[in-house]
Amino acid sequence: MLTYSRDEIAAYLDGVVDLEPTPDAAGLLDGVAEELHALDRRPGEVVLVALANGAALLRCFFGVLLAGGVPALVPPGTPTGRIREIADRIGARTLITTGHPADPPGRQLGPVQVETLTGVLPQRHEPGHVVILTSGTSGVASGCLHRFSSLTRNAARHARSVGLRADDTILVNLPLYFSYALVAQALAGLVTGARLVIAGPPFTPAAYWTAVREHAVTSSSVTPYMVRGLVAADWRPPPSLRMLTVGGESLDPATAGAVLDRSPGLEFYLTYGLTEAGPRVSTLAAHREPRRRLGTVGRPLDGVRVALRDPGPDGVGELLVTSDTVLRRKVGVAEGRVGDCLVGPDQIATGDLFLLDDDGYLHFRGRLSDFVVTGGTKVSLASVRRIANALPNVIASATRTYQAHDGTRFDLDLYLYEADPVVAEEVRRELRRQLVRAEWPSRIRTLSLRDLGHK
Repeated sequence: MLTYSRDEIAAYLDGVVDLEPTPDAAGLLDGVAEELHALDRRPGEVVLVALANGAALLRCFFGVLLAGGVPALVPPGTPTGRIREIADRIGARTLITTGHPADPPGRQLGPVQVETLTGVLPQRHEPGHVVILTSGTSGVASGCLHRFSSLTRNAARHARSVGLRADDTILVNLPLYFSYALVAQALAGLVTGARLVIAGPPFTPAAYWTAVREHAVTSSSVTPYMVRGLVAADWRPPPSLRMLTVGGESLDPATAGAVLDRSPGLEFYLTYGLTEAGPRVSTLAAHREPRRRLGTVGRPLDGVRVALRDPGPDGVGELLVTSDTVLRRKVGVAEGRVGDCLVGPDQIATGDLFLLDDDGYLHFRGRLSDFVVTGGTKVSLASVRRIANALPNVIASATRTYQAHDGTRFDLDLYLYEADPVVAEEVRRELRRQLVRAEWPSRIRTLSLRDLGHK
């Protein structure tokens, strides 16, 4: 069950500042719960929520929970076919959205539509749970089932590790369907009483600076991709900004040092986590550490234990995380090796390679899994290849990663039955239609049967 009452949640949401407010959204908290009851949805059914960042999204998220449902946030730009695949795999017959016309048409509820996805066999879990989709961790149609109470517990631990307070104002400009933004910001605000200011994406240094300054933001969370953009723009933090936290992937020491050099007095935290862990795992208070530690992600949060599996002669091994906030189980179809990440009671294998030094600091060394972080977003290469392989005229596909000046990128090779330019262009166009923007390869090569070695 929920650890917060309806009135506590409503009071928190009433304090949210929405930089792009949705008209008539105030009634969604109760309206969603009433609509799900009217549709005779059973307790524990999964409900997809595909909305842009904003208070309306959070009202729908909590409305589903208060109705006894299990919310799953989906990127609002997800193609209709992908929405349907996710719904089929995780058993969600209800979609709350503004941009995915359904047949039959959905029911209007203020600014959103509540749609019934026909033909989906509903799956049920215990009320008080949340599904967080993991397109970058284990495939486009899978997710992690978490207790809401464990997510708020993780949020409280993260908040303590970065010193988040009730008088803070948190800028949320990361997508709320990211576990980082949902837990370390939105739910951290709930557990501490801090105020939320919700903005974009997309991210630009100028818009970010304006939002921080105009709303007296004291706490902000960004990805390394964003940090590099700020540093390149010669950004200096406005006076109100007390702390900046970084997560999503590791930040190189040079960029971390540049932030510290131009931000005297700023509290600067480097963090590590993954959705399966609930999600936050460790924190480094970089402003209090010697520069030699800027290449680490700190030490585990209170209540989190770590160990290395099969360390090599260099001391590097796969990180195991033990915590009472790890996922209950996977839902949907997992692609890649992280699908069986639960390896013991409350313990997961992360698929990430680390060195654990004598002082307990974690040094990220790479990934075992078939994923990359590109443009600040995790991308499952296994999912990209699976979607490509299902296209007409495609025999097989291969992905190749490389380091660009702004981070990791990947190319895609498509092996076709016909190498005709017209066919190749049709395949490219259909692939882009089915992929979300972060999954688009930098380059696509179309090759013939003989290039694959077939006779």
